[in-house]
Amino acid sequence: MKISVYPNLNNKGVKELCDEIVAKLVSLGAEVEIEGDFDSCDAVIAVGGDGTTLNVAKRASLSGKPTLGINAGRLGFMSGLERNELDLLSNLIEGNYKVEERMMLKAEIIENGKTVFSDICLNDAVISRGYLARLIDIYVSSEGRHVTSARADGMIVSTPTGSTAYSMAAGGPVVAPDTNCFIVTPICPHSLVNRSIVFSSDKELTLTVGDEQNNNSYLSIDGADSVPVTSDSEVVISRSEYSTKLIKLKPDNFYEILNKKIIERRN
Repeated sequence: MKISVYPNLNNKGVKELCDEIVAKLVSLGAEVEIEGDFDSCDAVIAVGGDGTTLNVAKRASLSGKPTLGINAGRLGFMSGLERNELDLLSNLIEGNYKVEERMMLKAEIIENGKTVFSDICLNDAVISRGYLARLIDIYVSSEGRHVTSARADGMIVSTPTGSTAYSMAAGGPVVAPDTNCFIVTPICPHSLVNRSIVFSSDKELTLTVGDEQNNNSYLSIDGADSVPVTSDSEVVISRSEYSTKLIKLKPDNFYEILNKKIIERRN
């Protein structure tokens, strides 16, 4: 079995953990590369926190490769193993694992009928206000019909995977990752009645922003660098043709992980 290991060496302790992982895999008979080619490997291991797992898994999905996250950070909600569970890597080599498929979103910015930006996301696509502390007007439509609008700091469109990230922090619902839907959640809306809306994943959403002088808006994909959005732009969100494949070595289900990683940690 050929495995490509992608460590986030900017995180403390990752190099040492990566060395342990490589040594363990080699002892189990695996062929290991550090940041090798996705197309030529059988599986990918991301070593770091949730951000590392998200970024590596998304890139691996373009080649159809499954990813195992090994947590070297704090939360590790997307990770399949903790640093003290490396003995379970034998299950990976022996093929004793499951693969969870996670839907992703495609986000495009359309200007004058032309696509000027396109990307995919595993967690969320976020429209937010610029550097000025002013609210922006955001309008959401589907199938040519107005659905909702909000005067707010921004709007999050998340996948079920992303429902436990920024969307949850903004008051959105937690959705099981095997559900096929989008969750639209306003960020700090200037209203007492704005709530999240859940859409079927076969819908296409169009988001636009109001024409606010001296106040820019931006689109951010999975927390990456922001792309400007003007009042002449349309942000179109749809289900991506790609899906992320996460390797699952332990029997814990989503709700057990939710309790262990988020609910119990808060208590």
